[in-house]
Amino acid sequence: MLVRRRTVFFALFSSLVFANRLAGATPSEDALAKINRLPAAERQAALVKEAKNEKSVVWYAPMNREDLRQFTSAFETEYPFLKVEILTGGPQSLLNRILTEHRAGRYNYDALNIRSSALFTLKKANAVGRYDSPNRRGLRAGFYDKDGYFNGIWASLMVFLYNTKQVVTKVDAPKSISDLLQPKWKGKMGMDQDADDWLAALLEYYGDEKGKQIARSLGAQSLNIRKGRTLVSQLVAAGEFPLQIDAHHHEAVALRKAGAPVDYIFPEPFIPVKSVSSLAMSSQPPHPHAAALLVDFMISKKGQDIAFKQRRWPAYRDLAAGGPDDVGNRNTLVPDAEKWGSRYEELVQLTKVLGS
Repeated sequence: MLVRRRTVFFALFSSLVFANRLAGATPSEDALAKINRLPAAERQAALVKEAKNEKSVVWYAPMNREDLRQFTSAFETEYPFLKVEILTGGPQSLLNRILTEHRAGRYNYDALNIRSSALFTLKKANAVGRYDSPNRRGLRAGFYDKDGYFNGIWASLMVFLYNTKQVVTKVDAPKSISDLLQPKWKGKMGMDQDADDWLAALLEYYGDEKGKQIARSLGAQSLNIRKGRTLVSQLVAAGEFPLQIDAHHHEAVALRKAGAPVDYIFPEPFIPVKSVSSLAMSSQPPHPHAAALLVDFMISKKGQDIAFKQRRWPAYRDLAAGGPDDVGNRNTLVPDAEKWGSRYEELVQLTKVLGS
């Protein structure tokens, strides 16, 4: 009984704290915050009742259509009275579209999945709102914020990928960030030109001074810079150069399983995490209750299971693959979204050092 009372007290206290932060909240934020203060079953019933009147939810989604279909089909099966209306496009084009619509007073979207580093731009424009989904409690550290803007759905671990014909054994492959600075790797490493996530992790771990020095030293290693991590991985598999220092973990596993002559290493002393993808809610959603159900679903175990089967690193902390390809208890580093979102231009300038 004592445990139950403490649990109820904590839930009420958390709701009140969140409600206090919503001073000056938008109408949708206020409405959802009030619903969140209800007991779980009543809360769900209230969301469903209102969502039935809304009939649809608009999702701006920079994803491939097959992955999207798996999510939307599962969601519409769960809530058959709702239709998910999708607008796909590149991350930057959708971001620009939202900013343009918001300035014009057109509030067309309910939810958008976007990199955490870009969320700062939308927050600054007051184009995203706060929603404290109870399912946030099950997410990994670094996949949510204290205010409710940031609801992480997945991320990608970055690993060292190497060609097994050129780097014969794992013993010969670099194990750590500092190993990359050895003379024997000069001219033999590849990297994506969009390195802001990797650099954010580097600076967060080592601090600005040492992190920037490592970046400059790495730039002196004559990196093979290409556009797109997937392309760089394919070039390593083809033998264009022996090593990629920022490969997506799931792509490394997929290439190896497909028979490509590659293997990978989880780097030390930390594994950089590519900017977490977040499902953000509009500050003026046309269908706020349906949007809340979509966010709840995407960060629930059911939604996260779908992401997991798509070989994404899910936000839900209790999902793990097991076996040699599971990251396990290794030190993963998720760069702080607020901090590095505000320093994005600085990171972009620093990427030029890598290509020198």
